[in-house]
Amino acid sequence: MSYFTFYKPIFMIELLVIEFIFTFRLAKRKYFALRYVALVALCLTFSVVLPVQPKNAVMLSSVFLAMFAVTFATHLFCYKVSALNLLFCLISAYTVQHFAYCLSNGMMLLTGLNNDVYGVYTEEAVMQLTATDVFGGIFTFVIYYLSYYAFFIVFANRIKKNRELRLKNMPLLIISALAIVISIFVNSAVVYGKTDKTLMTTISIYNALCCCFIIFMLFSMLSNVEMANELDAINKILREAQEQYVKSKKNIELINIKCHDLKHQVREIGRASHINESAITELEHVISIYDSEVNTGNIALDTILTEKSLYCYKNKIRLSCIADGALLAFMSETELYALFGNALDNAISAVKRISDEDKRFIDLVIGKERDFVTVNVHNCYDGELRQTGDDLPRTTKKDETNHGYGLKSIAHIAEKYGGTLSVNGSDGVFNLNIMFPL
Repeated sequence: MSYFTFYKPIFMIELLVIEFIFTFRLAKRKYFALRYVALVALCLTFSVVLPVQPKNAVMLSSVFLAMFAVTFATHLFCYKVSALNLLFCLISAYTVQHFAYCLSNGMMLLTGLNNDVYGVYTEEAVMQLTATDVFGGIFTFVIYYLSYYAFFIVFANRIKKNRELRLKNMPLLIISALAIVISIFVNSAVVYGKTDKTLMTTISIYNALCCCFIIFMLFSMLSNVEMANELDAINKILREAQEQYVKSKKNIELINIKCHDLKHQVREIGRASHINESAITELEHVISIYDSEVNTGNIALDTILTEKSLYCYKNKIRLSCIADGALLAFMSETELYALFGNALDNAISAVKRISDEDKRFIDLVIGKERDFVTVNVHNCYDGELRQTGDDLPRTTKKDETNHGYGLKSIAHIAEKYGGTLSVNGSDGVFNLNIMFPL
């Protein structure tokens, strides 16, 4: 067995490990475990039976790219994602594998631990392992382990479970793929170029740095896509808030008019029919429940509070409000409706899951403290409060891809006016606090 024949399955194992690190959170197909076992078996078999013994840089590069292509094809069999999303993850994974390879080679050349790091590509038969081979293998394993772990923490960890990546910048993905292919070819050229140790060391470190740049560009693209998607979702929330605000305002105005007229009619009918005064008063009280009693000095805020008050009354939730709406005059009606609509909807959703009636309450306070307008919403909640990477509570809905933007829209509105949003939960009480500078 030649050194290269021995090295091919090792390379495949290195590649499969890092590919799993970058793909294990993707949506999986049915019977994933069985499919993945078949994937590993097919890939390792291919790496062993591949008969090519490369004679030049092009052939050597082609061998590694062929093994990568096989992993891509077999991963499509295991993951329920688009080919583009899978390609993004696997290119990222191969880039990390190549980084670890170049870094370990460069360090061994630089320190003199092994001056024949490219000997694995020869047709020379494997006779016996020397102490240098064993030590080099341990050193390489440590470098690979640390590299894989570091790139998982910094990059792969940003791939969300079962979430579509929604990549849009195809030119950048293509450029990144070409860059890693060129890096692989340059490394292959070094193998057959018979260059000196200094140049080999320099090229290895240079290739490692290129890999860092490539994966940074790939995940910068992912970050841009996530921000664009998040902004689209927030804009959609604001558009829907505008439409809902117009409808709610008209409905509440109509309810107020009808309730006002109905109270007068009840009193006139009651007097004409000689109905007991206390009975008339009770009827008026029942009607008043549906009449708008909220008057904060801000029409948009009055609208949302009246709407939510009616909903809370129907669902046996106590909504108390102490608010100076005039302090929020700097915000548009749509933003006010979106901000307080989302804040109160989240509070109502949490309180509805509580069976203890004493804990089914929501407190809203809007006031002024020194040079700030403060907004505070307090409500009880059951269960565990899970945080996301941006210190906001994780949505309790199963579909995290299309939910969880309510608090982000609140944060977006707060930041627009130089304000800050903070949330915390303790002793079963959730607190949402916003501060706007005056």
